[in-house]
Amino acid sequence: MFKAFCPSCGADVPFKSPASVMAVCDYCQTTVLKDADSVKDIGKMASILEDYSPLQIGTTGIYQNQAFTVLGRIQLKYDDGLWNEWYTFFDNGKEGWLSEASGQYVFTFADGVANDAPAFESLRPLSKYRLYSATDVRTARCTGGQGELPFKVGKGWKTQTADFRIKDNFLTLDYSDGVPPQRYVGKAVELDQLQCQLLRDQDAIHESAGRIKGQMQALDCPSCGTQIPYANQEFKHIVCPACSANVELTESKAIVVEKHQQQSYKQTNLKLGDLGNIDGVQYTIIGLLQAAEMDDYSTMPWTEYLLYNADKGFLWLVESSDGWEKVKVLNEMPDNSRDNLRYQGKTWKKLWTYRAKVGYAAGAFNWRVKVGDITEITDYQANEQKISAEKTAQEVTWSLAQKVPKALVEKWFNKTLAQAATHQLYDKKGLFKFFIVILWLINLPIIIFGSGSLILTLIASAVLWFLAMGT
Repeated sequence: MFKAFCPSCGADVPFKSPASVMAVCDYCQTTVLKDADSVKDIGKMASILEDYSPLQIGTTGIYQNQAFTVLGRIQLKYDDGLWNEWYTFFDNGKEGWLSEASGQYVFTFADGVANDAPAFESLRPLSKYRLYSATDVRTARCTGGQGELPFKVGKGWKTQTADFRIKDNFLTLDYSDGVPPQRYVGKAVELDQLQCQLLRDQDAIHESAGRIKGQMQALDCPSCGTQIPYANQEFKHIVCPACSANVELTESKAIVVEKHQQQSYKQTNLKLGDLGNIDGVQYTIIGLLQAAEMDDYSTMPWTEYLLYNADKGFLWLVESSDGWEKVKVLNEMPDNSRDNLRYQGKTWKKLWTYRAKVGYAAGAFNWRVKVGDITEITDYQANEQKISAEKTAQEVTWSLAQKVPKALVEKWFNKTLAQAATHQLYDKKGLFKFFIVILWLINLPIIIFGSGSLILTLIASAVLWFLAMGT
């Protein structure tokens, strides 16, 4: 182990891995660059945003029968969220990266230069590279760092990455240093599989953050002053239920990052802060949104509730006119090489593809939800279960939904729930257009055979059209 003194404050800065070229001083956040046997101060690194990750510098674990230690991390932020990259060093001298995003984990290792990689600008979700499908393509910037790292990085460092999957196999193309990109390969993992030791406990979280992980609190909206109930969670993006402002919690304050047209308050069966005991685990509802299918006058909105548990992470409940579903985001990509899916040994039949638009959001989310967000959704079904692929311009995610009876949801939350609405307001534009079609179907034969009035029919059509465009 190489040990240096911080050029700024004099504190010890250990380098436990011979592969590490820089470290961040724990005391003053000075970035220390190791150059042969000397060290240089290359500026301050921003502090890591407290995100309630159970991992920390010094956490140990086992992956594929090899012991590892977490030595450092960088935090990367994009427009609507952030994720952690933990630098790990194995007892056999191997280096790895443990990626952590929204409670999902992936272990990857360097696999050389990808000379056969496509240009970053040409990649989209579901683009192909070798046998892999792209699931995430985005540009991000480093906002903070801790511990040791194997390369020089500072605040504002820009990265362009594309993630690909085959089932639980994972591949990343890192274009940060240009073309050709660096390639990393690995697998999706569950934190329980890694047999981690020295994870952060509740006391450590309380000491560093001043609050208990998962505890509900109230925040005064910096835009309108309304109290917003929220739970501390990995990513602090909160939508005010009163004025629809997007509020982001930084280390020291809450700021309005985007203001939307005010939405009227929506009555929902479950509320922010409600507690539910699901499969023996107590979850808290921290966010809710309502969305509806676009371009269909008969569409009824559905409600999605985001639930959070400090140890188990995130879970979704979806309420629609068809009933209730319990939804879990998959960390393993189904085989979608054909129209149908193969997952867990079953064939999932493709149902339909449609676009959904967010019409209302309130509470806290692990990404920045915006009223007006549009997602392309493809549903697949097998028996009473459904898999949905949700695609945006930057990513595609897969989730597994299981139907649950209303009585069971009532038992989980110990409350009586109203019947899901089956008569929501239709899209008025679509409704008026529908009436125009009916008008002409009735009157056209009459006009052709001489007893109807073309002028009156045109006037009626114009009135309906202007009413539609004005809604």
